[in-house]
Amino acid sequence: MYKTILVPHGGTDSGDEALKHAIHISKLESSKITILYVIHTWHDHSFGVIRKDEKYVKTQIEKIFSHVEKNVKEFLAERVETCKKEGIDCKGIFRTGNPSETIIKYSNDEQIDLIIMGKKRKIPNYKSFLKIGSVAKQVQENVHCPIMLVGVED
Repeated sequence: MYKTILVPHGGTDSGDEALKHAIHISKLESSKITILYVIHTWHDHSFGVIRKDEKYVKTQIEKIFSHVEKNVKEFLAERVETCKKEGIDCKGIFRTGNPSETIIKYSNDEQIDLIIMGKKRKIPNYKSFLKIGSVAKQVQENVHCPIMLVGVED
């Protein structure tokens, strides 16, 4: 029933919890898992007010982004390895862009059978009144496959 499971992951506890559920279902269904990590794109116009030392600032932003990308790829590799140790075919994908739009496009383009993702990002020492985050809500409303939203205890 579920040949391919997509786990959008933002480096959170709820993302890891979603991956645990995906591993469990994958074992039952012999599914493949794709872990998708999306980082919101930085735009040059965000720094339009910076005229002095503009080249320096852009260079520093590129260095920071390169460092973040390296860390995300290591993060994905660890989770892919966890799946492989469980005997599950898994790959990690890194993308930049709007997270909800990227998840929706990837899901629809790759004909994903099930999405398992965190309900919302947990912010330490912050009690949210929202039951579902904006990314999960947009994905839930715009994909053509079942979606399982996973939360973590407060």
